[in-house]
Amino acid sequence: MVTVQNSGVRPHPRADLLVVGVAVTIVVLIVVTMPYVPCSAVTCGPEPLTSVGISLLAAVPVMSYLHRWSAVVAAVVCAVLWPIADRIEDVGMGWHVALPLVLLAVTVAVARLRYPAVVAGAGHSTGDLGDVRRERPPELERLPSITRPVLVGTFLVGAALAGITATLWHQAAVTAQEASSSVIGAVVREHHETRIGVDLDNGDSYYLEVFEPADYPVGSRVEVLVDDAGLRQLSSEPYDITVLLLPLVTVAGAGVALLVRAGSRRRVLRRFLAEPQPVRAVQAIDSGVEIVVMLTEPATAARQFTVRVEPVPRAAEAGPATLYGDPRPGEWCVVVIGRQVRVPRRPIGKVSKIPYELALLMRAS
Repeated sequence: MVTVQNSGVRPHPRADLLVVGVAVTIVVLIVVTMPYVPCSAVTCGPEPLTSVGISLLAAVPVMSYLHRWSAVVAAVVCAVLWPIADRIEDVGMGWHVALPLVLLAVTVAVARLRYPAVVAGAGHSTGDLGDVRRERPPELERLPSITRPVLVGTFLVGAALAGITATLWHQAAVTAQEASSSVIGAVVREHHETRIGVDLDNGDSYYLEVFEPADYPVGSRVEVLVDDAGLRQLSSEPYDITVLLLPLVTVAGAGVALLVRAGSRRRVLRRFLAEPQPVRAVQAIDSGVEIVVMLTEPATAARQFTVRVEPVPRAAEAGPATLYGDPRPGEWCVVVIGRQVRVPRRPIGKVSKIPYELALLMRAS
């Protein structure tokens, strides 16, 4: 048996790993090649635009798995946002701002992939199945339900946007609090794990969380932001929770990709049903959830594939059926068994070439 090596409706599904690899490589390059600048030298303030840009770097591979062209849009936004964030927030990324362009190029290349027209190991196309008549598929009582992906996508986008809004609002509130606080000089007394002990000029002493205690040698002077509401923060390390944007933007991207995929499939199916399609007599096994279709004509070109359909409670049935559509990976097909039109849920995934003798046995049964 010779099989087309595809699964689902994404041509070359392993190509999405290339998008993941490029995103990971970009992160590694940034970590390894960007010079470390201690907060004691340059204030480590919140950088929301940069955080969104880094978040898109993580969102693109997730979106590519769900809907490749929506991932391309996210990659475009990422490539545009990085230099803007670097300029506005003075991150000092240098040549690193061009790295998202590599991710964009790879994402576009993956999105442009198509199913191979020829079965691996065979000398003819999967669509080379003889001349057939063309008719419009019969009217469907209803189109496949997209309620679940729409609900899931809407929930993800809504939850992520709520989280992003709450994060930015809280960050803005704390930034305003810091701006109205008092600045008091202090001396670093000691280091304790991830904290430093400081003695303020007014006689108070505190332990403060810092990124790297070694950046503040014992005996060095620092400035501490203090107010009556309990704020105790190094002026060189203002409060920053924009790192929370990383999972939130990724979740939002996944939700958008789900919504776009559901809408795209619905649109393509409507177009398929509105146009004349090839019509073939086939043999089919209907399990109620999916239909295994076998084409037995012409001789030596038998094919087998599965059509995912809307679930119908029934025992498995086998027998003659009518197929509307081109039986190739990535294409839509409608199967009519008796007078019942089975509603497809997604395009064809994998098409297999089977021994013609097996096809004849199934046809005879």
